[in-house]
Amino acid sequence: MDHDKELVMKAAKLAKLSLTEKEIDVFAPQLKEIIKYVEKLNEVDVSNIEPTSHAISEIKNRFQDVDIDSQHLDISDALKNASQKDGRYFITEAVL
Repeated sequence: MDHDKELVMKAAKLAKLSLTEKEIDVFAPQLKEIIKYVEKLNEVDVSNIEPTSHAISEIKNRFQDVDIDSQHLDISDALKNASQKDGRYFITEAVL
């Protein structure tokens, strides 16, 4: 069997796809072209490029003062309109 067809069948198996022989024949040359294109990345010299953990490393979380030190609702106030409660907890139907 042709190497390109084997790659398509392996990719299909990993993706849990069932392909017909006709689909394999269609996808094999397409996958070959994709692989050739991706292999061009090996030609790029990245030896002087510093690794990053994120493409935009200057991103920082912005918190407002209210986000960090805000007052919370008292438990009795939170539960006062609850139709069913048990001490400090709401009682609800099971959600599965």
